[in-house]
Amino acid sequence: MIIREANSNDWEELLVFYKRVYRINHPLQNRKFWNWQYGDAKYGRSFICLNDKGNIVGHVGANFSGGLAWIINVYLDVECRGKGVLRQLYDLARNYHPLAATAANKAGLGLYRNMRWIRYYDLVRYVKVNPNLTQKNYKNVCKSIKVDVSKIRKIDTHYFQQPTIKGVLLNDGSTAVSQENVGGLRIVDLNNVIELEKQAWSLGYLWVDFITSWNDLKIKELEKNNWLIDYKNVVPWRLNPVEKNYFCDITFLSEKPLDNNFIVHRSHSDHGRIGSV
Repeated sequence: MIIREANSNDWEELLVFYKRVYRINHPLQNRKFWNWQYGDAKYGRSFICLNDKGNIVGHVGANFSGGLAWIINVYLDVECRGKGVLRQLYDLARNYHPLAATAANKAGLGLYRNMRWIRYYDLVRYVKVNPNLTQKNYKNVCKSIKVDVSKIRKIDTHYFQQPTIKGVLLNDGSTAVSQENVGGLRIVDLNNVIELEKQAWSLGYLWVDFITSWNDLKIKELEKNNWLIDYKNVVPWRLNPVEKNYFCDITFLSEKPLDNNFIVHRSHSDHGRIGSV
């Protein structure tokens, strides 16, 4: 087996792999998305294991942000497990930055426990529904709307160059992704909560949300202004398609201890992959 960093010349074999292990229309099956996620070593890299036939049988992705390599898109064929392949793939990612992860599934959590990673408080998501709405069930709140954001578009950072998303810059300096197909404005950087809400409702959004670490003190301002933790609200986390009563359940882990003031941003890892969650 060969274990190495992937590059654009591997695309055809990567596509075969991604179609084999992921659902139909997964973002990684789009070459533009792969280039955004892994095509620039400043922002991320893809690491692969190939068998003797040159087929990809293992993959580890890393999103570089916040001084960490956020481990994502981990998969290893059954017959290759227990042979130290994942350890070698993780070693390649560690050459860039210390390792961390969010959104680990059950198998991933078991792996990280065995690797003695540190598990922190899960990420939290806060939501507020437009107070002008008379009916606030998920069908009336999570529906398609038309919003004119042509004058506030934002595409000048790597995160907002993510294919298929529509970034905006609000008057208070907050940034967000406009997800009009489900009526929402998904906050990326949060500044003035009151001004943010005022503009969101005036533009016609039906709801706003914000995901962050449990230790983010901005949460106090959100709660003061009647934002609710998502399981107390009608807007589910999974919106493509809309899955009623599907709430945020995102684990946050790191290989080595992090500073107590470290806060997970929406651009870290792949929990911020708006449009596909």
